[in-house]
Amino acid sequence: MKRGPRPALKNGLLRYLFVIAVLSAALLYGSSRSGPDLMPHIREIFPLAASFEQSDGIYSAFSDQNDLLGWAAAGRASGFGGHMLVVVGIDTTGEVAGAKVVEHRETPLFFRVVRSSEFFGAIRGRSFEKVNYEYSDIVGVTGATRSSEAIVAGVRNAITRVSGPKFGVHMPAPERPFEFGILEVVVLLLFTVAVAAARLPDSLREVLRWASQVTGLLVIGFWKNSPITIAKITSLMSGYFPDIQSNLSLYLLIAGFMLTVLVLGRSIYCTHICPFGAAQQIINLIGGKNIKLPIWAARLMIMARNVIVFTAVVAAFITVQPALTSYEPFATLFALRGTVLQWLLLLVVMVTSLFIHRPWCNFLCPVRTCERVLQDIRRRSTGLREASDGVCE
Repeated sequence: MKRGPRPALKNGLLRYLFVIAVLSAALLYGSSRSGPDLMPHIREIFPLAASFEQSDGIYSAFSDQNDLLGWAAAGRASGFGGHMLVVVGIDTTGEVAGAKVVEHRETPLFFRVVRSSEFFGAIRGRSFEKVNYEYSDIVGVTGATRSSEAIVAGVRNAITRVSGPKFGVHMPAPERPFEFGILEVVVLLLFTVAVAAARLPDSLREVLRWASQVTGLLVIGFWKNSPITIAKITSLMSGYFPDIQSNLSLYLLIAGFMLTVLVLGRSIYCTHICPFGAAQQIINLIGGKNIKLPIWAARLMIMARNVIVFTAVVAAFITVQPALTSYEPFATLFALRGTVLQWLLLLVVMVTSLFIHRPWCNFLCPVRTCERVLQDIRRRSTGLREASDGVCE
């Protein structure tokens, strides 16, 4: 007699269908939201304007005497978390009247620091032809290179929209070179070494694993602050793909993570490369303890982790703000910046790491949830026997 599908398989499929349905609805809702209203921001740039006229994306500002005060336009660029929209005003003499970011996908903390850096104040009153299109003033304060580049690119794009038709000055977009540097080389080497180490004796494999972890901690963590985060994954899931010329390391990390899980059944990134995992591993080595949680407690923590990740992704899709989902304390450790909650979370994780092996990796990390999903896909496609959600090595 032919047997039907196992109840566990049915339940698993129903869970995935529910998750896909909710995420699809959230994504559709977020994508259907209308864009921001530019007029309140343009009025702030031209406070003396009594009326405005719009033509081909350029807003002309007039005084109550119907004298032309200047023009404003919006420029779009790609930041760390997604698209960024900047509006810039230029008066009739060619000086920048003001600039504002009206839409972005970055963290609120980043823009608090940008405001304190007085970047926009520095370009106000300067001829649009003499604006410094370098992002060093922002990077020096925040360390967020991609987001800083996007602000400057947005300003330039907005000015370009006005400078051509109104001043006859055409500003060609600068060429973006393909970036392949130390970070990209290190990522490729770490994945290659980790995969090759699987065939080596245990003692040598452990040495290479420690070497990989320390390298990831120093290069991907403290130097570049570029680990995989839920915000990066959510941005890709929502359809935002940053240009590969400047973000090759991100694609290498994501591709390496997914391929090793789908092919090998485990995450090489988590066990050999993740800088935050390496930090916990070193602290655990100092503490010298490895307390095992009861099975029921571990399962409860894993269930809570999955619910948190699901809720964060849904919120990111609805609000179209992937950066808001990044609750990981990575930047707090590697760049010494974060919210009060992230500092508290980092303290709890570091202290707990003294006597529990990789507590963040095993019970809180959203990448582990992604790994679990990929492992399920692999099992269902290859017919492998279902395995439990184990802990990191």
